[in-house]
Amino acid sequence: MPAKTGIAKTQTIDLFPLCLRAAVQNINDDERTVELVFSTGAAVERMDWWTGKRYLEKLSLKPEHIRLERLNAGAPLLDAHSAWSITDQIGVVESDTVKLTAKEARATVRFSKRKSVEEIWGDVLERIIRNVSVGYRVHKFEEDVSKGNALPVRTAIDWEPYEISMVPMPADVGAQVRSGDRSNTNQCVVIVRAAQDEDRIRRYRLALARG
Repeated sequence: MPAKTGIAKTQTIDLFPLCLRAAVQNINDDERTVELVFSTGAAVERMDWWTGKRYLEKLSLKPEHIRLERLNAGAPLLDAHSAWSITDQIGVVESDTVKLTAKEARATVRFSKRKSVEEIWGDVLERIIRNVSVGYRVHKFEEDVSKGNALPVRTAIDWEPYEISMVPMPADVGAQVRSGDRSNTNQCVVIVRAAQDEDRIRRYRLALARG
């Protein structure tokens, strides 16, 4: 009988806020709203800047794995992740607009009508500003270190989107991580699963098939 694949170890790490490029979808000029896809769950290559370890990050789209309270309560729409002033907020995530499917997560944002935002909104309408980035924190990863993966795969099974930004390009979170400042980190639990003995499992299945 093959050895069961189980939890090899659990560790707690310091993790900075992360961001992920999102896609602008439908635009409503009258309502000044934009629907966007803020995650498809696709793998993104990341680096743990504390250890130099590279890994593939996936975001689980299961409802029980995402903390949606902040987005659904009206999270801010920011100018390029800046949050130093109230003028950095250029809109809001419309309350209770987050929609989850097996393949994607969507939300609707609404732009402010104040004069300082008019030019930004105009560029969104003209599809000049089309990059969106979602800020989120990961509270728990499940890491798969099976031999078939070129890099470890960390699937976020407890993560929390907390803001959406209009950006010229996705932010490089690594730039602030390299500074060594841990003041903006949160603790993240990483559950590392043991690799499977594939040959032993194959022999076990053959034995079952033969009776």
